[in-house]
Amino acid sequence: MVEIAESSFDPANSPEHTLSIRFLPDGFCFVVSSLSEKRPLYFCHVAEKGKSVMQLFSEQLNKLDSFRRKYSEVIFLNDDKAYTLMPSAVFNETEMAACWKFCTNGDPSGVKILQDTMELCDAVLLHSIPTELADLLEERFPSIRYIHKQSILATQTMMKSKASGEESVGILMGHDSFDLAVVKDNTLQMVNTFPRKDDEGFLYFTLNVFDQLKIDPYKAKVTVQGEVTGKTPAITKLGKYVSDISICDRPNIELGKQFAKSDICNKQTLLLDLPTCV
Repeated sequence: MVEIAESSFDPANSPEHTLSIRFLPDGFCFVVSSLSEKRPLYFCHVAEKGKSVMQLFSEQLNKLDSFRRKYSEVIFLNDDKAYTLMPSAVFNETEMAACWKFCTNGDPSGVKILQDTMELCDAVLLHSIPTELADLLEERFPSIRYIHKQSILATQTMMKSKASGEESVGILMGHDSFDLAVVKDNTLQMVNTFPRKDDEGFLYFTLNVFDQLKIDPYKAKVTVQGEVTGKTPAITKLGKYVSDISICDRPNIELGKQFAKSDICNKQTLLLDLPTCV
């Protein structure tokens, strides 16, 4: 278990805090944030070899003090790779299951289908989590909110495009995959997840998107976050083809001393930003 706590963190003040939870390949993590101070106060990463994420989470849900407290809001950041984007104009909430099955070819039984309405992008993103997980979360946190990472990436990319007036590309680098969001002509063109096996594969998928959507590599504003630094070889190679790349390795909210010197910030930018960006 890895923990980071600010000196001002007091679990007894949890009704004034937000709890954000995220599943990882090797376990799960969560952050307790102060909305009034707009910064994270406590971070915990739980991992145990030989156990599935669900098994580990269900065990710790009854053990961890942080999960037994009351919060002003609880949010689950969904990383599932099965999702679909729909224009708001054609989305019908009463037909979510049918839309999900048609767009993902997935079986709606056994999952809780969720929707993220992105008003800024004039779109709805459908995603899901296993019913077993939803039941676990909602029993402990009845008012929990589910947000898909692509909804955050898409909204952030749209905001950057509106601010710059240029085409914008948002990239979220993961361990074995990466997410891509593209905004052109003030419209969200796409969100997608691609495998990240090697640098060549990353370049192939990214530059192919540029080509297919006719994104100008000399004008587009590209923002990269996640498991990446300015020295990451894949980004260095992308810089040979794309002129404007910025690395977002710190969240937009204020960081205390313990978080500022930690190495989790670049990997968990979305999670740390979550309470203030949705």
